[in-house]
Parts: sequence; structure tokens; C-alpha cells
Amino acid sequence: MIQIITGQTGEGKTKQMIDLANERCRSLDGHIVYIDSTTQHRFALSHHIRLIETTSFPINAHDFFGFLCGILSSNHDIELVFIDELIQITQFGIDELACFIEKLNKLSDKYDVNFVVGASCSSKEIPAALSPYLVA
Repeated sequence: MIQIITGQTGEGKTKQMIDLANERCRSLDGHIVYIDSTTQHRFALSHHIRLIETTSFPINAHDFFGFLCGILSSNHDIELVFIDELIQITQFGIDELACFIEKLNKLSDKYDVNFVVGASCSSKEIPAALSPYLVA
């Protein structure tokens, strides 16, 4: 399952994602990974959640899917992955976002991993094909 949380900068996407990650941490048997472009929120996340800061790795938009596959292949107990600021991390345009989410959905189905994605944009900017994934 994939959920997309949209909103402009400063509208509370990250707080919503952190709160959801901490809440789900108490109820999941498997592991949670939180991918972000900064470690700024490390103390807001439960210590049971693995924070991965992307600027530590030489990745770009074309590498990011492989980066996710590498994370999943290194730990088969991952049940939930949060990707905060996907557009900022990858520099995807809105059209590229739709293609990426399609690939992410296949990954989710194949490995039974759920994804929560934060994107700094308006829900009106999201392509119609992605509307079923929108949470906010």
C-alpha cells in the first residue's frame, strides 16, 4: 500500500509523518525506516525507527529506486517505509512522480512493504492516476 501526503512547505507534512511513524512503531511487528534529506527530526522519531539521511549517499533521481531496493534487500523485516520530501530528494517533476509511484506500488506488492510518501506540492498538482493514494 502506498499513501501520499501532500502540502506546501510549512503545512505540517513532516509532523504528520513523524506522528504516524511513531504511532505505527507501537503496533507493528516489523521494522520501520524513515528516509529524509536531513537528520533534523531524529529526536522526534522513536529510537526503534531507522532514520536514513539521503545527503549522506551519492544518489540522484535515477538512483533512488535502486537505493530503496537496497534498503529492502538488506532487511527483510521492513514493513513500513516513510519517504519525507520525495520531490526534494529526487528532484522529480510531477510527471516523473507518477512513474516512480507506479514502480513503488509494484515493489510494495511484491515485498509486502507499505510506503508513506511526503511531497511538497498541492494535491491539485498530483496526476489523476495518483489520486487513490492521496491521504492529504
